[in-house]
This record gives sequence, structure tokens and C-alpha cells, in this order.
Amino acid sequence: MLQLRSKNAFILEIPIAMFEFSWIRPCFLVLLSVTAATAADFDVESLQERIYATIESVKPAVVSVRQRGGMFSGVIVSKDGQVLSAGHAVRPGDRYQVLLPDGRQLTAVGKGSNPQADCALLQITSDVEDLPYVRMGESDSLVRNQPCLSVSFPGGQGARGVPIVRFGRLVNTGGGRRMLQSTALMEPGDSGGPLFDLQGRVIGIHSRIGQSMTRNYEVDVNTFKKFWNELNREQSFTQSGPPVPKLGFRGVDRGDGIGISVMEIVENSLAANHGIEPEDVIQTVYGRETPSIKDLRRALVAARDDKTKEIVVKIRREEKEVEITMPFDVESESAPPVELPVYGEQEFSSPEAIDQLANLPKVFSELESKLDDSCVAVSSKLADGEEVSIVGTLINSTSFIVSKSSMVSDSPTAKFGDTTLDLEVVTRDRENDLVLLKSPTPNAAGIDLSTSFEQTPGMGSFLITPDATGPGLISVVSSQAFASRKQQSRGFLGVVPEDYKRREGAVLREVTKDGAADRAGLLVGDVVTKMNDTAIATHMEMRRFLGTLDPNATVVATIERGEENLEKTIRLGAFPSFSNHAADQMNKSGRRDGFSQVIPHDADLKPADCGGPLFDLDGNFVGLNIARNSRVRSYAIPGSVVKELVDQQ
Repeated sequence: MLQLRSKNAFILEIPIAMFEFSWIRPCFLVLLSVTAATAADFDVESLQERIYATIESVKPAVVSVRQRGGMFSGVIVSKDGQVLSAGHAVRPGDRYQVLLPDGRQLTAVGKGSNPQADCALLQITSDVEDLPYVRMGESDSLVRNQPCLSVSFPGGQGARGVPIVRFGRLVNTGGGRRMLQSTALMEPGDSGGPLFDLQGRVIGIHSRIGQSMTRNYEVDVNTFKKFWNELNREQSFTQSGPPVPKLGFRGVDRGDGIGISVMEIVENSLAANHGIEPEDVIQTVYGRETPSIKDLRRALVAARDDKTKEIVVKIRREEKEVEITMPFDVESESAPPVELPVYGEQEFSSPEAIDQLANLPKVFSELESKLDDSCVAVSSKLADGEEVSIVGTLINSTSFIVSKSSMVSDSPTAKFGDTTLDLEVVTRDRENDLVLLKSPTPNAAGIDLSTSFEQTPGMGSFLITPDATGPGLISVVSSQAFASRKQQSRGFLGVVPEDYKRREGAVLREVTKDGAADRAGLLVGDVVTKMNDTAIATHMEMRRFLGTLDPNATVVATIERGEENLEKTIRLGAFPSFSNHAADQMNKSGRRDGFSQVIPHDADLKPADCGGPLFDLDGNFVGLNIARNSRVRSYAIPGSVVKELVDQQ
């Protein structure tokens, strides 16, 4: 048996630091039966405590970096204010604003940046003595299925100044030209943010993603160490070794295999100082033929690697061949040595794989099979006839079911085993996208709303989303609960309206193919004069009205088409994404923001999974999953809000 004991206040001592957690509410005890091997190899309670401690240790040093409306992330790794970030985000010499989680706003300058390896460094220039910082780890000893934490600022929604936490495991550990790959989710804004091991050390810096949720790629921290000298100088660089001195001319490949034609000489360069002239043809450098610019670079790299002090350049000048000997001082071009950050002595345990992380829901299969008794499939037909299914949450010892309002029409049904029952819509909470349904018979199973909801689980707390037909999902709380602003959750009609005559309606100048209006039969030239009970006199009145509606909302539009007056029933769609970024090529909820309060977590929640319950690992009801907001965020409405909706009936 594996026991998950009550998460009352405890004091944890690990090599990072000592922290006291007194804010976690008491929970009931739940015992889970697992195999003997699992119990021996995987201590969930210890893992949870290590996550808490790591977050508290590293969070102060994770920063949001901003410039001209753009935003990315970074992490402070020295008391002198050196900040690791991504090469594709930082420009040498540029000025940046650095925001710390404690609210301080500092200035920084971009130092070295290697876009090819995607590593960069910023230097904080503000006069401050008490900077928080974390230790740079070692990436050579990492192992597959090692737990890791992402703590960064992906942008979008969240509590101001609070980073977002995601938990994962290493899928591969890099090596050669490969990057680190993890399951800790990333999206735009995370670039440059840190990936930590559970001893509080930076092991990677966020770089890029793929469409699969396991394709989250990091630059390993040893790459930063390798280029440390170059990163501490204001320059952009791409080479994998010391810089190669440039001859200092502009030339073109002749294309005839003879050499490179010199077009222009750079002042005070090697070429200028040693007699190379325009119209010369460079034929060999350092004993190597140079029929192209690429071959010239190979010759210079060979000279660098051989550590030669001079090179011979053979050129053709008019009808003569000329040899020019010039110095080749690699050392003068190299970045001056800069000492890596020095940290206090501290012992660390060897990296350890937790193979159960590759299939974490299996560890909690017995608990999940009990919790999924609270789930029921709710089906309904929307205005255009499409049948949709969403999860509903049963309220124990009542006839009530709670689900996601925008995905439930006025004539829903629920399937209990082989029996399908008609449900009554009791009320809708539009602000939180909740619908309260009533079945003909009381629920024998379901959540117990008598549990106190004064506090929600803290950042990094494990959560479980049960699934009546599958293994469920395990996630962690990403940040503290917050009020979600309404940004993307508007109903999409798919038209371009203009004013018709003098305040006589809104005429449709464009109708988007396969949009809501097109599917309902609206045409270019139609004049909208009324939507539901709201008169439409201008295109702005029409836009304002639509801005109040959610995706999937039904609108009855009164239109004039020539001499005809028609009514069209339209089911609005979700606003389409015009981004080609991999983070936007995923299925998000139509109504995904604009809630009074949400608990964000990192479950790979599908839109059809919304409406179902969310629990902690002690089996206590935490909230109701309401939306997949982005690649890194799923939202749950707190249990206290659900309880208030039910108690009002």
C-alpha cells in the first residue's frame, strides 16, 4: 500500500534550503493500492515535497524580460546580475526591462547572443546589491525520466508578476547536436526561461516547441558554460570555437572555379594593411584552394584550428600571381576569459530517473477509478444541429449535474450506463460559463460539496482529472488562482459589416467562407437590422452586440435581402487563430477566458474534457475544469464557486 498522508504543515530540509509550508489546508487520508515495485521505487509524497521546496527556492530569480512590446523570460545565475536567456530573443547592446517576482523593475543590456545555439546572456545594469540568483547545474549527467520543473513567464493570463509552473520529465538528455527535450509545457513568452532539476539548479533554457505536447526543447546549461567568454561580450556569434579573424573585404564567387573576385576593401583590415586590392582574385589561402566564399571560410577555420600565427594568400592580379603573407592572430580576436559564477559549497545527489513519470496516471489508477464515478457524459444539439458531448459533474445525494454552459444547449441528455435521461436546465452562470442541470433521479455517486473551499492547493500541488472512459490526467497547479479577463472568448460571425445608408442597419460587405454566417445562409449585400431583440442601426452596434456573446451562442438575425425580410438562426463560432505558431495549432476551448476566478494547471485537457471535476491526490474536490486556455494552461472554476451555484437552488 502507498499512503498519501495529510498535507498539514511540515518542515522540509533538503540541500537547497529549509522551507515551512503552513498554508496547505488539511485533507482527508486516502490509501492507494499499487504494486510492491511501485511503492518501493516511487514515493509520491516525497516528490510533492521536493516540488514545493524547489519552487520556493528558485522562483525569486526567474524574470520576465521586456522591450518594445515584446516579452520573453530569463533567470539570474549570479549575484552580479548575469541573466541566461534565449539567443533568438536577445540582441547584443539592446536595453531591456527586467521584472522580478518581488515587483522590482530593473534595467539590463543584451550581451553575447548565439542564435545558432540559441543561447544568450543579459547583464543587469541597475545598482542593486541583493539580487536573488540560482545555481547553474550540469547537463552531462542528466537521465531520461528525470523530473524537472519549468518556472517562467509565458505571457497571456495570470496573476501579475507571478511566474507559471509546469512539471514534467526529461524525454531525452541531449548530447551531440540534440537539445534537451521534456514534457514540461512551453509556449511563446517562455523563450529564455529556465528548466530546473528538483535540487534547484538550472539544467536548460527554453528554446522552441513542436506540435506534440512532448516536444518542448531546451538549450542545455553546459552550452552556456562552453560559450561563457563569448556570452559576456556584446556580440552576436555562431561559431563553435574561437572567432575566426576576417580578411576584411567584400567579394563574390566567380563561379568558374578560379577564385573569389575582390570588390571592396574594409579600412584597417588585414586585406587593407597587407596590400590586397579591388579586382584581385583570391585563389588560395593557407595552402587551400578558394573557388568560393565558403571554401575561404573553411581555409580560415583550418588555420584557426591549427593555431597558426600567419597565413599565405595567393592572388591573381591582372596577369600576375602574387603571394601575400599576413599575421593570423586568433588570440586577439578571442573573447577575454570570464570566470563562471562561483557558488558556495553544497552537496547534491546524483540525477535519478523516476520511470513511473512516463505513465503517471497508472500510479493513481485505483483512486481515479473511484473519482470517475463523479463524471457523466452530457450531450446536446446546438443551433446548427451539431451534436456535442461534454463532461458533467454529478453532485452527490442530489439530482444536480454541473457542466460547461457554452457547450450545453437547452435540451441536453445524460447517459447513465445503458440509460439515456433527459435533463432540465435549472440555471446558467454566464460569468463562469457554468450550467446547472437536473436529472429525473438523485445521484447515487458524485462530489460532496460539504468540503471546505477556503483555500486552493498551492503552486506545484498535484491534481487529478478523472476520465470515465480512460486513465485520467495528472497535473500540477501552475500559479495562484486569479480573475480571468475576457480576451479571446467572443462569438465569431465571420462577416465584414458596414453602415447601411443613414443608420438603417449593417450591410455585409464580406462573408467568410465556412464561417457562422456562411453556414446559416447569409450573403454579401444582406442588411442586418436586428439581432435577437436588439435593433441594429450601424455596424458598430452590431460589433458591440456580438462582443457580448460567447462561442456557440445562438443568434436570430433579422435581415433585408432585396425586397425580402428574413430571419436566420445562427450558431456563432469561436474566433479563429491567424497564427502559424505550433502553440496555436492545438484545439482550445471556444469560451476559454472571462471567468470570475480560475485555478490554472498544466493538464493536457481537451475541450471535450471540460465540465468534469478536478481533485487533489487525497480525493478532495478542488474545482470544475472549465477551459483549455492555451498550450500551457487549463482552467478550473474553484469548488467554492460551484458550491455557491448549487446552494442557491
